[in-house]
Amino acid sequence: MQIIALLVLLLCVLPAFSTPLDELMGGESSLPKQPLQMAELVPDHANSDLLAVRQGKVTLVMQKHTARLRPINSRKLDSSGREVLPDMVINWAQSELGEIIPDKRHLILSDNPYWDYFVGVGMLWPAQQKNGVRRVSMPFALVEKNENCVHNGVVVFDIDAANKAQHFYYQISSETCAYFKADFWGIGATIQTPEVELDSKQIIASYHHAKQQRLFTRPLRALTDKNPKLDVENFGLPKAVAATDMSVFGLVIDDVHYVSDCQTRAGLYPFCEQMVLPSYSTAKTLFAGVAMLYLEKQYGDLFEQPINKWVAQCQGSNWEGVTFAHLLDMSSGNFDSAGYAVDEASKQKLAFFTAKSNQQRLDFACNHYSRKKPPGSTFVYHTSETYLLGAGLNAYIKEKLGKDADIFNDVLHKQIFQPLGLSQITAVTRRTQDSTQQPYSGYGLFFSRDDLVRLIRFIGLQANASQQSSLLSSVHLQAGLQQNPENRGLTTDYAHIRYQHSFWAKKFDKRSGCKIPSWVPFMSGFGGITLALLAHGNSYYYVSDSHQYDWSEAVPELNKLNLICDN
Repeated sequence: MQIIALLVLLLCVLPAFSTPLDELMGGESSLPKQPLQMAELVPDHANSDLLAVRQGKVTLVMQKHTARLRPINSRKLDSSGREVLPDMVINWAQSELGEIIPDKRHLILSDNPYWDYFVGVGMLWPAQQKNGVRRVSMPFALVEKNENCVHNGVVVFDIDAANKAQHFYYQISSETCAYFKADFWGIGATIQTPEVELDSKQIIASYHHAKQQRLFTRPLRALTDKNPKLDVENFGLPKAVAATDMSVFGLVIDDVHYVSDCQTRAGLYPFCEQMVLPSYSTAKTLFAGVAMLYLEKQYGDLFEQPINKWVAQCQGSNWEGVTFAHLLDMSSGNFDSAGYAVDEASKQKLAFFTAKSNQQRLDFACNHYSRKKPPGSTFVYHTSETYLLGAGLNAYIKEKLGKDADIFNDVLHKQIFQPLGLSQITAVTRRTQDSTQQPYSGYGLFFSRDDLVRLIRFIGLQANASQQSSLLSSVHLQAGLQQNPENRGLTTDYAHIRYQHSFWAKKFDKRSGCKIPSWVPFMSGFGGITLALLAHGNSYYYVSDSHQYDWSEAVPELNKLNLICDN
């Protein structure tokens, strides 16, 4: 007993063990050659009653000489200069739960030539080697300028009541970005300002309201409690996708969200619920499709609007008879090659994807391709057509609501995202970098995984809502969701895949265990993103970046749960 008492006494009087993070934050150690483990960057739990200061402002000033970038099998993008992150300004309020809540948790545009950024809600914990200093671990994400690529990480900084300059450490060990994978890590200096005008109560209340809207979550393995033969790992497509290339995957069954971990190259990501996910081309449905269906329900004449009435650049014989509906279906009849993704992956298309102004993008969308087939007859995958549709929708809504109206702010976000209580991550979309600031429409949205599944749920419920309660055009939505057997949509290069009103659909037959053919609608995004609307109002999704678009590996497990076949 005396030995035990002595050990306890020693533990009480000796200074806390210095970790690599403590040494970095104290300026006592040079930058490590390798990133730390994610588990070293967060506390075991948040600490609420640690600091009298309940709000403040911190500016994280990046330093090039202490910034590191290590490409991971990436050869398509020059990494020179990309190791320097943007300076980040964070106005924050501390909740009673020890949460450090930034007032802006959406995409923030920066002066950095390569990156914009997100910051999320962090956790407060004591800094072991510094009396009176408290440590904040916070999720953040880099987003490539003009693009949808997202790199998720953690930043750790210290705050104290005396507002002394402190160090911070940041690290990124995962991404959803097929063409540029890299580890980032480094240290910098903080500038602290405690006296800032913030409505702390509103910031905290708004965040807690958004948290309350989330679906109830359980780990995927919980599904095996009632289904012991289920192999939940197959939902992550392990034969086709490396664990570090899979950002998230999961299922919603009876309004319970069964979730995966968020694997990184440095262990599990500690802020999985806040991981920023890019939409890529799922926005063709979640932006262009949903906005179209909403406006059709409101005004009743949208699908047949001619594009040449609303976009002055699209004139001449190529655009005669082309309607908003044709653009939603990517069937304008204007293309170079009808082969799947031949036009989309061509070098010429880079002129569209790298264009920074609305005029440049419209010039390409309206003038690059010539008429090959009648409108509405042939599906050819063109993101430029969805962009063109977005421009048409913006012009249409300005006539209805006024010259300052915006298709994203005043329709999609105000009428759909906000009423659903989606996270602040969804509040800003990618736009052209000019005075027009035209939303991309076909990509450029951002979500948490909860945002994604609740949007999928909303779409499924809307298809069968009453005429009085529905927000979206039921007839067109039901067609897109394969509820009209007489019209499966346009054929693609694959006999078992159709496309209609921005939704893909995949046919499952006896080979997949279905007694009668079943069509499953889904959304798809660049790099390997699938959002599938399954039987009985349930859903399956995965977000990855190794170009795996075939989710057949998950189908046997989905069948064990009776989620694929209609019969």
